[in-house]
Amino acid sequence: VKLKEQITDASSQWNDIKALTIRKYKMKEEVSAKGDSDDLWRLGVVAQELETAGMNGLVHESVDRDINMVDLGTTTKSVKYSILYMKAVKALQEAMTRIETLEADVKALKGE
Repeated sequence: VKLKEQITDASSQWNDIKALTIRKYKMKEEVSAKGDSDDLWRLGVVAQELETAGMNGLVHESVDRDINMVDLGTTTKSVKYSILYMKAVKALQEAMTRIETLEADVKALKGE
């Protein structure tokens, strides 16, 4: 608290999380270095797909450089997973609230 200000409740993250496409993939660099293996599978999202879904704030773009730090003229996009995780936690809280409401409605309908 001593490091933060303007603390308020986060807005709904339901639609953002619903719009995600979770992918299974392998990193090209790891396949090249280690050979193709089932151990290399990862679970995550693709930065360009996040942008298409309107979540540009979750994407970081960095300049590609060689070992001498010379600009290669290309960029690489990466995902800010720490923000994505917090969005998912907020959406989970929303889902829990919806489930609890539905459970209460079912009990009421059953007369319990």
